[in-house]
Amino acid sequence: MTEEIKEPWKRDTNNKYSEVVKTIMGLSTASLLLPVFMAREFLGIGTKTSLADVLGCSIYWAWSLLALSIFASIFFLYLSAKWIRIAWGKEAGIFWKKNTSESIVEILMEISFWVCILLFGSGLFLTIMFFVNYENGL
Repeated sequence: MTEEIKEPWKRDTNNKYSEVVKTIMGLSTASLLLPVFMAREFLGIGTKTSLADVLGCSIYWAWSLLALSIFASIFFLYLSAKWIRIAWGKEAGIFWKKNTSESIVEILMEISFWVCILLFGSGLFLTIMFFVNYENGL
């Protein structure tokens, strides 16, 4: 006995959004290492100089925002699995709630989707601003 998905468009839509989130998660992870490599390779900071002395507050904020973007991405993927479960007509609970409504899952997915994108963009902006200001001697 094979079950059919009740709403197949949800699976297709979910796959497209999940690919975007996975891309953002990968870019956020790579961006965490960006300041270290850029400082050593392109700014000419030698290995004898501690990066803690060179990296400014904006880099630490950028790392925090990028890490939060990764967590928001993971949360989106968690919700994504719940949303597909609902599309199959099954119950799907989030954390402590046994059966979460579809509308709540969709709202949380929407929020986590945009949060991961905005946090990534903000973290990348702060990283770029650090390098622009460092090059200008500010």
